[in-house]
Amino acid sequence: MIKKLTTCLISILLFCVSMKAQNEVTHLWQYRYLVDRINGIYIPKDIDEAIDTLDTILSARDKQYITDSLSLWDFRASTHHGLGTWIRNNWGLWGGSRLSRYFRDRRVFHPDNMSGEILKAYYKKKIQRLEYSIEEDIEPDDGDHGVKVVKVSRLYWITKYFRKNWWLVRKADDERRRKLKEEGFYKGGTVYFQFPFGCSTAEEQAIWLSADNCDSLPKGKITDINYSLREIKVKLMSTISPYGIIVFDGDLTPDEDGSLERDFDQFTVDAPNRFYMQKGDELWFDPNSHHWVSRQHQEQ
Repeated sequence: MIKKLTTCLISILLFCVSMKAQNEVTHLWQYRYLVDRINGIYIPKDIDEAIDTLDTILSARDKQYITDSLSLWDFRASTHHGLGTWIRNNWGLWGGSRLSRYFRDRRVFHPDNMSGEILKAYYKKKIQRLEYSIEEDIEPDDGDHGVKVVKVSRLYWITKYFRKNWWLVRKADDERRRKLKEEGFYKGGTVYFQFPFGCSTAEEQAIWLSADNCDSLPKGKITDINYSLREIKVKLMSTISPYGIIVFDGDLTPDEDGSLERDFDQFTVDAPNRFYMQKGDELWFDPNSHHWVSRQHQEQ
């Protein structure tokens, strides 16, 4: 009995850890889906912009060679691991971007197929001078149906497992609820934005560094909580600057010690690869992220 109980608890723990990691990735993709630059590189918003951007990248000599020597099949095959790799890596087709979301909305899910559609569209429109229609010419992924079957099957077994062990799941949720409340995270509670991760200006950082209490910091209100995934939904109630607070920065990279410090001498508030949360906006967060802290955590 003890062995069986231990196995169940370990399974639940692994499932929760997996869901938490997946959820953190989902939050990151929320911001990547919104910004028009990632790591300083402009991300086309649709296939028409992708074609026009690609046309500025290729030289006149490249275009002439493609026109004289390559069929559509040869062009896609010969550029899959060169130009195609550049497209996939730099336009966020692997890590998530507004362009990848554009294709996923049209049932093209694999980055290889996304870049293939871009190359095909470019060849037809710019090389052959033909009309290209995303509705008529795009080829949705053949494996979409199979993916849905796998998801349904996985959902069936997860549902069956938790029905059988519902009392363990309920106990785990109650424990997460208790811990979050102890940490100061509860529905209707106030949380404070944690500088200096998202400072828009050096003045904001100075306010944070000199603050004696939480009252001068941007405030948020917890409007909902997902206890299973350990998430809080925060509505931004006040800010210091009119820009709001930064919740995603495509250029920001950790220093050698892992800290995230912004160089205000090089920083500009109007960079397009940055996503701000404005007063009144609501977003989901991990309470252990760099964004929000409760009063007791801030005053420690």
